[in-house]
Parts: sequence; structure tokens; C-alpha cells
Amino acid sequence: MATDYINEVQKLYVAYFSRPADPAGLSFWANQLQTNPNGYQNISAAFSTSAEYRATYGGMDNRAVVAEVYDNLFGRPAEAAGVDFWANALNNGAMTIDNVVTQIAAGAQGNDRIAYNGKVGVSTAFTNRIDTDAEKAAYSGSVANKIAIDYVANVKDLDSGARYSQPGLIDEAIAKIVGTPSGFSDFDMGMA
Repeated sequence: MATDYINEVQKLYVAYFSRPADPAGLSFWANQLQTNPNGYQNISAAFSTSAEYRATYGGMDNRAVVAEVYDNLFGRPAEAAGVDFWANALNNGAMTIDNVVTQIAAGAQGNDRIAYNGKVGVSTAFTNRIDTDAEKAAYSGSVANKIAIDYVANVKDLDSGARYSQPGLIDEAIAKIVGTPSGFSDFDMGMA
């Protein structure tokens, strides 16, 4: 499987859920993208209707969803003009959330691009370190996801990206995940 498919899917996990992909989900969605190279928007749409999406964003209005997407991507609050623009596009039906997420990510510049790329890089390293059956089984459900989300949230710039890419720190976070109870999620297994 080509690395760019993996990277593209990892970007969606970061953008939507602010966490690294689980290995099975990453493989499933990357294979989907490999068989349909134009399917990036289809995968984004699937993420936007998943149980994990509903659990994360349920009950939020469009302004809050857009603000959360900015935080997931860039690790910072959204500027008012950006929230207004994207929320208005959602409110009037000009765009759907899957379009908004991919457009905000594609438009990243300067420090935002550095933060986003750093989060994707750390997430890729994190997913690659989930390599035992016990780790794969444990990385499922809201408790495990929260540990991973908190880990990726530390990445804000080049320095923090380099720090949190360290295998020892990633392994410590994964050890916390293995030590917590988790629930099985069909979405994580790529079955959503």
C-alpha cells in the first residue's frame, strides 16, 4: 500500500478526531483510497457520519464544530472570521462538514501548516508503534481515544512535534492505553 494513501487517511483522523488512526482502520481506509484515488472526499464523508463523529460533535452547533476542527488541525482557537465564514457555509447549505474539514486543512499556511503536519507526523509514528495484539485490541473506545487525543494535542510546532515523535514517549502513552478498559468500536475497525 502506497505511503501517501496512509498519510492522507491519517490526516483525516487528525482533522476529524484529533487522534492517531488505529492500525486496522488506517489499513481499511487506505485500501479504500488505493482502489479509488478520488475517494478522499468519500472517506471524509464517511468520517463525518460515523459514530465517533456523532459522539465527538453531537449537540454542537456549526460554530462549535468549526472551532473544534480548527483546534484539531492547528492546536489553536479559530479566528472569528474563519468561524463565521465556515459556519455560515454550513448553515446555508453551501457546504457539508466533510467539505469544510478538507478545505480548512487544505488551506493551512505558516504555523498552522507546521502544527497540522506535526500532528499528522506524530500520529503516524503513534499508529506505527501500536504493533502488538494487546496494543491493537486496547486502542479502541473513548477512554483509549482520549489518551491518544491528549497526546497529539501536545503538538503545536516543530519542537513539540519532534519531542512527541520520540518512540519512548509514544510507548508510554500506548502503555496507558493498554492499561485502561476499552470498548470495541466498529468504526475503528473500518466497518462504519
